[in-house]
Amino acid sequence: MTTSAMLTDATFRLPNGPFKPFARAPWVGTVDDPSIVGHLRVLAGDFVGLPFGTGGRQAPNLPEWSALMTQSPKGTIHGPVAHEEWTIVSGDDRTVTLALDYEPHSAVRRVERTITAREGGPALDFSMRIFARHKATMSAGLHPNFRLPDNPGRLELKLDFQFGLTHPGQTAVGDSQEFSSLSSVPRNGERVDMSHIPLSPRTDKNVLLCGATGPLTGTYLDEGAGFELDWDRDLLPSLMIWHTDGGIGGEPWNNQFRAVGLEPLASAFDLHTDVSSGPNPINKRGIRTSIDIDPAQPLEVKHSIRAFVA
Repeated sequence: MTTSAMLTDATFRLPNGPFKPFARAPWVGTVDDPSIVGHLRVLAGDFVGLPFGTGGRQAPNLPEWSALMTQSPKGTIHGPVAHEEWTIVSGDDRTVTLALDYEPHSAVRRVERTITAREGGPALDFSMRIFARHKATMSAGLHPNFRLPDNPGRLELKLDFQFGLTHPGQTAVGDSQEFSSLSSVPRNGERVDMSHIPLSPRTDKNVLLCGATGPLTGTYLDEGAGFELDWDRDLLPSLMIWHTDGGIGGEPWNNQFRAVGLEPLASAFDLHTDVSSGPNPINKRGIRTSIDIDPAQPLEVKHSIRAFVA
């Protein structure tokens, strides 16, 4: 789809049958309100963000974060790539390339996105090439969205990482923000297992897994199938889990959307891009929260999604 260069659907053909791991909002194809940003109108399987964090979300409970949250919102969340209409540059039976030119005042000149069905295997390969007008530092991220199964805990997630943090905007006063295992994530004075989702009772929860050291696997335990998400961790060293289970109201959500966003990032969560490019509690620990772009050389960010029989 040209809106947001969104991958809205894909079926992987496995030996045990077709497998459809991506989420797809029930309102896709029915919303034309221009006040609703592009990626929300067509919210589905995979899109990108540049800059990734542009909103003005506050973090009043954690002084080390709220002291950084002084900027007003700047553009649409996840940047023009997640809002505008892209142009199809080329395509055939296996691949498509789309492009978006940024406005003249932007440090980004152009972004190209290529999606390819891998020959000989049930996999998709993605590339985002960023062309710069001048040198700059900004947040960046990828936004694959996978469907949640009906039964609690029946999607198993595995990823090795250095340390995890709960979203500062969701961390209660007195709660620990940091954790070392996805099976023991702080929430409201207790611990929840985010290695097996959806959570019960149904809830929304965002966490950042900093310093990822390998690909992520997701296994649908009742379906005999799963997916591997791999990406360039030198450029995007962390992964945010956006676990949303009908908890968002208003248009177009109306408490209908169930998904898990598994989002490789160089960003301080989804906070303002200036928080990510400046000193913050994550990059002070040696984990990059931004990328550097340079007109001398396009920056290419790759990721892949491969299906497998579990």
